[in-house]
Amino acid sequence: MSVYSVVSPAQINAFFSHYPLGRVLGFSGITDGIDNTNYWVSTSEGEFVLTVFESISVSDLPHFMALLGHLAAQGLPCPYPLPDRQAQHLRLLNHKHAAVFRRCPGRAVLKPGMTHCRQIGWHLARLHQHTQDYGFPIASNHDLPGYLHLFAKVAGQLAVADLAVIHEELAFQAANSHAGLPTGLIHADPFRDNVLFVGDKLSGLLDFYSAGKGVLLLDLAIAAADWCHDDGIVNGAKLAALLAGYETLRPLHTLERRLWPTLLRAAALRFWLSRLVHQLHPRSGAITQNKDPGVFRQLLCQYRQAHRYS
Repeated sequence: MSVYSVVSPAQINAFFSHYPLGRVLGFSGITDGIDNTNYWVSTSEGEFVLTVFESISVSDLPHFMALLGHLAAQGLPCPYPLPDRQAQHLRLLNHKHAAVFRRCPGRAVLKPGMTHCRQIGWHLARLHQHTQDYGFPIASNHDLPGYLHLFAKVAGQLAVADLAVIHEELAFQAANSHAGLPTGLIHADPFRDNVLFVGDKLSGLLDFYSAGKGVLLLDLAIAAADWCHDDGIVNGAKLAALLAGYETLRPLHTLERRLWPTLLRAAALRFWLSRLVHQLHPRSGAITQNKDPGVFRQLLCQYRQAHRYS
């Protein structure tokens, strides 16, 4: 979450006048995240989040709104778009589509422990179970063509040593196909700033706008890249807790176990590349943040070394 589209108090008031959510008392920009513009909005009826969609295609937005409604109906702790007085879930704000969500309780955990890792694993398994038969039409771009697309954006700006690692890893991923692994809907961005906790209980799973049909195991590998290290050093106990939480509901297949090290490497590569893109080609905005790509390079090198000697 970031703020790319600046809105005035008058615009916020006018927008919320279309919703039965009370009188606006105040609002502020949200700095976490990267892709969309987000504001906290307080009204006489409660606390809400206003999201202005910056990059999702207009044709895809209704699919994401429907997905969030489905997940909430299944009992997952996900925010869902609130309807306006005309029962519409999307409205225009500053010529961009926007939606309102009730604010989930809790806060992000900066230093997760074993319990947090186990819970995120368990909730990812719930997500995968509850969407087994859900007809989501958007494919995930977390695959080799997606990695190559990102790499092409930054290849001319990288150091020789980084280029060598990326070329080697792309060749490795191309030679180790993910074909045959179970697929379904994946969150694709279950990072710490997209998950809320009240105490040790997971209370909110946020930001499904990277979701798509993809390899289920990759969701776990992506989570591992953010939850299962201590300042860039892989924590094997946290990895085990993540997997144990997931397998409480959905035991891994034999092929998934065999390719787990490969998927860990794929996830680290993908987010190293995407953060390099954000760092080297930053978007302008009033409140934005560019996160350090280096941690994912560090993780990738550790995964590669561990895989080599496993």
